[in-house]
Amino acid sequence: MAFHMVQQLWTRKADGVAGYHLLENEEDFFEKGEQQEVGGSLLASEAHVPSANHQTHKRQVSSLRWPRMLKILLPSFLCSLTSAIEVKKQRPTAWLDGLRGVAALFVVLHHMSLIWFSWDIHNGWGSWNDHLIQLPIIRLVVSGPANVMLFFVISGYALSWKPLNLIQNSEHVKMYQSLASSIFRRHSRLFIPAIIICAPAPIIAYLGGYSDEGMPGAAIKPMNPPRFDSIWGQFAHYMASIMPLSDLYGPGLVAWIYSDSLWTLPMEFKSSLVVFGLLLALSKCTMRSRIVITLCVAFYSFWYFHWGEFLFVGGMLAVEVNLWSRRSATKKAPILDEGAYDAATMETSLRPEGLQYSVCRQLFYTTAFLIGLFVLSMPEHRRHASDSHGYQMLSQLIPSRFHNSGAIDYFWQPLAAIFLVLVIDSARFLQAIFTTRLAQYLGRVSFALYLVHMLILHSLGFWLGKYFLGITGSNSPWRYGIGISLAASIVGFVIIWAADLGSRFVDVNAVRFTVWAYRRLCKKV
Repeated sequence: MAFHMVQQLWTRKADGVAGYHLLENEEDFFEKGEQQEVGGSLLASEAHVPSANHQTHKRQVSSLRWPRMLKILLPSFLCSLTSAIEVKKQRPTAWLDGLRGVAALFVVLHHMSLIWFSWDIHNGWGSWNDHLIQLPIIRLVVSGPANVMLFFVISGYALSWKPLNLIQNSEHVKMYQSLASSIFRRHSRLFIPAIIICAPAPIIAYLGGYSDEGMPGAAIKPMNPPRFDSIWGQFAHYMASIMPLSDLYGPGLVAWIYSDSLWTLPMEFKSSLVVFGLLLALSKCTMRSRIVITLCVAFYSFWYFHWGEFLFVGGMLAVEVNLWSRRSATKKAPILDEGAYDAATMETSLRPEGLQYSVCRQLFYTTAFLIGLFVLSMPEHRRHASDSHGYQMLSQLIPSRFHNSGAIDYFWQPLAAIFLVLVIDSARFLQAIFTTRLAQYLGRVSFALYLVHMLILHSLGFWLGKYFLGITGSNSPWRYGIGISLAASIVGFVIIWAADLGSRFVDVNAVRFTVWAYRRLCKKV
């Protein structure tokens, strides 16, 4: 019975599917959830078992134990097809989850393209090739750096949202408490899931799961960690290699041999500290002075090529713009009761001039959205950006300072990433793209998806690619495309499934652990 209680509790936690919102305070979420879960129906149902039927109940529990354990290993999106879905009202910032999820998916597709195709598909659109994936905006589907930049802006936005709202409401004590909790938990929040979710990588290396040779003509070769004689030696090497990755004082940009895409984590941590420091230092400033100082920090970071910090601070500025616009709208709005205000707003919007304004506004933001996507999809300089259709002028406008320092690819794209978030944040109809169930699901598993995809691609991905090409052949583009499509469909499902499990069993519990540790180690105020 004790085992059944633990299993049922774990099942409930797993079925939560990381149900907290990206911007929801993690402490508040677990504070509301844990007591009800443990002290409510779970223990009550276990205690209310008639003694006469005890043996019957025990047999039923035994027969259902393994099906339940197997069920929680299924992807949550498959379980939701056979169960009632509770429709919850989305938060105003839910679109950020969806945007992050879509960007994470595009990063996975970017790395898929690198292991199965040549660098040619990443070149800019020019007269020397004819791949549709190279067209502006469309190329974002397989553009890794651009989507990583969106990650950073979204992270800066997420970390700043609650503190800045508390500052806006003059709740400085709550802001300090929230900020202290975030700073305390940030390192563990980033690296504990990474260490656990990537733990299969040394096992794959020990079993020889990484190929020595990649696909013929592919852009990159598979990861090839050193292989040791014992599994303990392999894990010892794994743990030793983690230390530089999670080093508080290291220079960052660590090409981790077990998953080289995690070079972003040290940058995220350091950039987070910059945002936390700004929030604390400027908490007593007026909004105007805070925005001016934050703009100066952003410009300094941009001009001296600290593009990670620039993007995080840009996310903080996007929150400031959101608060400024809401504050201005509140001052201009007439003082009416809620029902009267809604009726007045609806009546105004139905007038011809109101409809005309709405159409013009949507046209303006749609144009701005497409411009942001166009600039964000600018090819890298080594991928013929200066010769690509539509980007010649943008390449010429890059200051020589960025050319001379080798940072030519970090001028337009970071600016476009911040601009794009600002545009979506200001246009409700654009946010609807990222509040669909698919986008929200991808956002929920996005961190685990980012952590797990490389070790699967570089093992199963290479193996399946070669296997299916051996069946379909590779002597024509069509045959090659069919073989890779078969491999991609299987590998893609495995990646999503692994990310789903990682999100439910590792990511959520890592958050729960950091919240618990903070409460245990810190004084209650």
